[in-house]
Amino acid sequence: MKTESIPAGGEKAVAVERIPPILSKPLARYLELESILHNFFESTGYCKENYGKTCKGCCNENVVEYPKIITGCSELDEERIRIYGVGNLKGGCPYSSEEGCILKTHKTPKCIAYICPQFARALKEQGIEYDWLETHALLVSILNEAKFDWWSGSKIESYRISDEEFSEIKRQFKKSLKT
Repeated sequence: MKTESIPAGGEKAVAVERIPPILSKPLARYLELESILHNFFESTGYCKENYGKTCKGCCNENVVEYPKIITGCSELDEERIRIYGVGNLKGGCPYSSEEGCILKTHKTPKCIAYICPQFARALKEQGIEYDWLETHALLVSILNEAKFDWWSGSKIESYRISDEEFSEIKRQFKKSLKT
């Protein structure tokens, strides 16, 4: 993108607008999983049907301002602020509004993973075992390039995840959500 400006000397100069940074691979992968979860939650219709359009039950604390010591979470925060700004700092969560959450992407791992116990029970009745803590650990693992052993628990250790491994994680994740 280019914009033209005319300096004091009267000559035309071309200024280049700031180009958005290229996402790191871990953040891009995280956003893929976030999209899967968002679409899954929206497809159930649970929150809107049971609590209305503006349910804020899950957004009663400001998790976006928790101190971040993990690199991937810091990158996620920077991108969220770049896209959405800092939000409304006068309430609980700065991104919660009368219309619900204003974030379409770049939610924290806790924000996108958490569901209330009532929603978890409703999913269980449909045969979907959803453990938000396990999902949170998976998201943090992906965001921070850590090895996550899906079957044995939430153990995190530094590890570069190959494209093939990520594809398998994503496949297993979708299978667990029955999507």
